[in-house]
Amino acid sequence: MKDNLVIIPTYNERENIEDIIRAVFLLSKRFDILIIDDNSPDGTAEIVKTLQEEYDGHLHIIERLGKLGLGTAYIEGFRYALKHQYQYIFEMDADFSHNPLDLLELLNACQKEKVQLTIGSRYKTGVNVVNWPMSRVLMSYMASKYVRFITGLPVYDATAGFICYHRSVLETIDLDKIKFIGYAFQIEMKFKAWKHGFGIEEVPIIFTDRSKGISKMSKKIFKEAIFGVIQMKVKSWFKNYRQADLNVSSTKAPIQ
Repeated sequence: MKDNLVIIPTYNERENIEDIIRAVFLLSKRFDILIIDDNSPDGTAEIVKTLQEEYDGHLHIIERLGKLGLGTAYIEGFRYALKHQYQYIFEMDADFSHNPLDLLELLNACQKEKVQLTIGSRYKTGVNVVNWPMSRVLMSYMASKYVRFITGLPVYDATAGFICYHRSVLETIDLDKIKFIGYAFQIEMKFKAWKHGFGIEEVPIIFTDRSKGISKMSKKIFKEAIFGVIQMKVKSWFKNYRQADLNVSSTKAPIQ
């Protein structure tokens, strides 16, 4: 069984990709990296393939034919991680909005008894976001409040994309039935993990907006999350969720 795999989806991240890869490999614990590139025209994939010679066996890449959505990229990464026997699987952005040092905090929290999913949370201890316009902060913060209200999911940052999963979560969730492909994907994965009974812990982080490259966020993505949440909740009323074996890895997140 291998230890840790960080999945980083990319599209036009030439300005960031080498720096983020090197930052992860400089950490005190070993994290392998899987880049999933959606045919970036700026040459992101070529930079990764050059670096593979330096980080032989620890840096991997999947090249896709085009922009197929964040959710499908992570699903493909999850399947790769399970196939290659990784125990802890991480989601992280390429643009340094997530501090690579916080991977260690997510891992440590996920290794506690009965915790199988940890979230790098922008909102657990207030609003810890740097360089976002106020309109975007409010949109993101209120989206998480909305998800919490509609679904009962005991998470302050439901749309967070900085995650550590124990492999048991990804083995239990039916990845073929994940519906959303945008940022609503992040909500759906957390919701299903919770419904299956997995333990969740939020780890406070400081989220810093990218300084290089262009954000892929849009109002369309947020609309998918807002309207999809109601549909997801209604469908959950008619589904039985197989309860997880919590012996795999502290108490479940309390409903607050």
